Amino acid sequence: MDVQEIYTTTEVEQGLIELLIECVNDGASIGFLPPLKKVEAISYWHSVEEEIAKGERRLFIAKQGEKVVGVVQLALCQKANGSHRAEIEKLMVLPQQRGNGVGRALMDCVEKMAVKLGRSLLVLDTRKGDVAAKLYTALGFQLAGEIPAFAMSAAGQLDATLLFYKQLP
Repeated sequence: MDVQEIYTTTEVEQGLIELLIECVNDGASIGFLPPLKKVEAISYWHSVEEEIAKGERRLFIAKQGEKVVGVVQLALCQKANGSHRAEIEKLMVLPQQRGNGVGRALMDCVEKMAVKLGRSLLVLDTRKGDVAAKLYTALGFQLAGEIPAFAMSAAGQLDATLLFYKQLP
């Protein structure tokens, strides 16, 4: 498995589209509801591309051969009083690749970049009950709290979200 930062989504756009659609349709709570249409996925990745170009976001992918098997984003706070922090967003791993260290490798890469960019605080959120919470805890993230009824599921149920943070050296 190869983990790398990419600077344009164009070079791996089809893989990113397929990954997003598969993760959302598998139940991932990442801002979309299933069934996710290809046009929505394309539009989303184009918006990410724009934020990368502005220097507001960094994007990291994990590949096995030529196949994109995972992705994570680092959103850099643009506020004057927040230049020390960043948010980890949309960690996605293909369902059949989960448990193989892909998420951990992506998180390690994004954390190293945050340190390199002078960020000393990382924040993220995840749906309560998702397996990702165990990964974040294992990586040293601290639970800051829980917000009830935060995100709607495909079934129309309102799920709580957990907020995590990690202070970096």
